[in-house]
Amino acid sequence: MLLAAEIQRRICVTDLCRQIASNEVDCDDYLLHFARRFYYKSPAFQGYDAQGTQIFPVLAIIKLLIARYQATGAGTISLDEVHRYLIANDVTGLEDLDFYQNLAAATNPPTQDLRQVRELMVFISQFSFLTWQNPHLHLAVQNTEDLNEILHALTPVLNPRHDNAGREILQLGRGFAGDAFEAIALGQQIDPLDLEFVEGRRVRATHLRVERNPRLKELYFATAQHPAVCRMCNVDTSVRYPWVEHVIELHHLLPLASPVRVESETTSLRDLVGLCPSCHRATHKYYSLWFRQNNVSDFRSYEEARAVYEEARSQIALPGH
Repeated sequence: MLLAAEIQRRICVTDLCRQIASNEVDCDDYLLHFARRFYYKSPAFQGYDAQGTQIFPVLAIIKLLIARYQATGAGTISLDEVHRYLIANDVTGLEDLDFYQNLAAATNPPTQDLRQVRELMVFISQFSFLTWQNPHLHLAVQNTEDLNEILHALTPVLNPRHDNAGREILQLGRGFAGDAFEAIALGQQIDPLDLEFVEGRRVRATHLRVERNPRLKELYFATAQHPAVCRMCNVDTSVRYPWVEHVIELHHLLPLASPVRVESETTSLRDLVGLCPSCHRATHKYYSLWFRQNNVSDFRSYEEARAVYEEARSQIALPGH
């Protein structure tokens, strides 16, 4: 994770680790730092060779997703396809997008244990523009500008490497810079009025992107028991607005933490609730008020977030009550 290394039998933390320990670090920014620097064979693995070829697997996976999205409008890749398209073809992640648009699957890829590859795909699915539905990784973007911003940010960091594996990890943990995805976070798909609900424009926008992730919405509407019913005011939006298929918006109970993890079609999305647009906006207003009254900037646990949500729900003035 580029957080610490063993040097002369002592654990030494990286600059990246210190940054995370002392400041609020956005998940996208941490993952981007990791993606641009993590390569095979990693100095964290046995057999590290400072002269060996550097392969940047995260960059390769995301570039293939972007190439597919541009070609078909749907960026999806499976664990097996990572094996057949990327690993079997010795793709490094350094190639340009044209290479990935013309990439063909290997016909007879060698047998390989893909457990670590799967773990990596699940890990990087915590990017706000990716989602995981076992065994597929999905790219969820709103427009071409977002794609260009992501691609521009995915520039590998290539420095002379240390022969000592521990010192190489320390080097990889240097140079953290936040706000790499500022343009995506504050893009036109976010209503500027939404940004007032929680302090911190960028963190709030990241949360809204997660809520409005089209893949996440697809999973919610496919698995929720009553997907058209608002979980605040109880209105059935399919009855009130019969000409619209999906009025309900997804509300993330932990707006500034805990990225949603979707392991399979049967996974419970316990930290998401469906709200009509009016209740969604009012709920964030309630959150903002609660944060100010309690002098905090975020919920400290899932349980606290759930309790405040239920508190807001209990105070709605419904007709006839």
